[in-house]
Formats: sequence, C-alpha cells, structure tokens
Amino acid sequence: MLHKCQALVVHCIDFRFHTAIRDFLVSLGLKDQYDLVSLAGASKGLVENDSASTELILKQIEVSQRLHEIKEVYLMHHLDCGAYGGREAFKNNQEEREKQLADLELSKKIISEKFPDLEVKKVLARIDNNNNIDFEVVG
Repeated sequence: MLHKCQALVVHCIDFRFHTAIRDFLVSLGLKDQYDLVSLAGASKGLVENDSASTELILKQIEVSQRLHEIKEVYLMHHLDCGAYGGREAFKNNQEEREKQLADLELSKKIISEKFPDLEVKKVLARIDNNNNIDFEVVG
C-alpha cells in the first residue's frame, strides 16, 4: 500500500530545535505530511563530498519519493551548529550565515541534479542566547 506525503525534511540532530521545527512545519501546512531525516549538520555531508553522508541523504530522498511520492525537499540548517564548530568557528555572525547559505545552495544544486522533479527549499534557523528560534526560508 502506498502512503503519500508532501515533503522530506533533512535537518540537524540538535535537540534544541525539535519542537520548533515541528511547529514551523505545521505553520507551513505540513502537519503529518513529511518524512524526517536527522543528521549532524543536516546536508553538510553533501557539500563536503562525504560519500557515506551523500549516499545516505540521496538514498532517503529516493526512498521517500518512491514510497511516499514527495514533491518537496526541505533542507534545514541552523546557526550555532556543532557540526560546523558552533559560533566560535566563525569570525562573526555574517561569516557563519554566509557559510550556511552557501552550503544550503550547493546541497540544493546536488539534490536538484539527481531529482529534477522535486522542489528543494532551503531554510535557515537562528537561535539566540535564550534559545528562542526563528526560521527563514531562503529559497
């Protein structure tokens, strides 16, 4: 039996974001309409040419598309990501943001080349010192 959903979401394993991600996806009208993949750094492995991560991410997209007929892939990165070394790994907030946006764009390109029928959406989450989280759809 085929079960359909709208999207596959690839996000970081960081526990601080779980509830906020769920609430954000619900706000987009995706309640119970997405498959979920959690990996340290989200799609970071794709851009680093990590063959194991690349194979895993692309395989999950393929399976979700085949079994659940997804139409979209959401790539969700966040600032202060431990897989990137956290905030301390960057000179400033702008440098960190630019790195995340560049990695999201390259990840989108890689996925779109392999799955041209899927719409790939990029999301960047920000977390402040009080653990308040907001999301920005960047493409």
